[in-house]
Amino acid sequence: MTDFVDIKIVSSASEFSDAMKVREKVFVDELKIDPLLEFDGNDFTSTHILACANDLPVGTLRIRYFNGFVKFERAAVLPEFRKTNISALMVDAATRFCAAKGYDVMHSVCKKELLHRWAKDGAKPIENTEEIIQNGQTLVPIEQKLPVVQEKINIRTSIDILNKKEGTWFENQPIGGRFELIKKEKISDIQKLQQKVQDIKEKGKESPKQTSGLGLIKKAKDPHSR
Repeated sequence: MTDFVDIKIVSSASEFSDAMKVREKVFVDELKIDPLLEFDGNDFTSTHILACANDLPVGTLRIRYFNGFVKFERAAVLPEFRKTNISALMVDAATRFCAAKGYDVMHSVCKKELLHRWAKDGAKPIENTEEIIQNGQTLVPIEQKLPVVQEKINIRTSIDILNKKEGTWFENQPIGGRFELIKKEKISDIQKLQQKVQDIKEKGKESPKQTSGLGLIKKAKDPHSR
């Protein structure tokens, strides 16, 4: 039986409670953060992404809205699910969701030693901002452009669309859903295969006469793409 993960926009009291329980387990119980700091009163004015692996809540991410940008924060995944594609799936859903809302830029903070990983997805340190020391860790404020989407919410959007459940506005732009739960070892193998295919294609452009066999090579499907 294949393990699966559902990525959804929180839209009920029970889902909200599940997201808060994940945060409590990670930030309060595991990292010993003061509950008064973790649950800062902003949860009721935010959007929350919830990840459920085989119907059990295992991850969450909070989105807050500001003038011209969104802030991704409070991302948490239970320990036994950290070496999977869950974090990437939550971020993917969050970026697609905010892009459809009409936002272009995301703000967040990341550990200084992980900045190179965020850079692979186009994130960069925000100019003229200071590093943050929090819970013994050095955090760097970062910004990243959100993906370009075909349709965005705007002032002229139909009222029927505006009244839909959050994230379900456009049928051709699904946000979240059910995915195969993939361990990072398998993700790494897929990425290596993708890179190998790309290298062969690039080499084929340089030597077109030697590319007759390329038609037999199929690009591996990115587990994070839709």
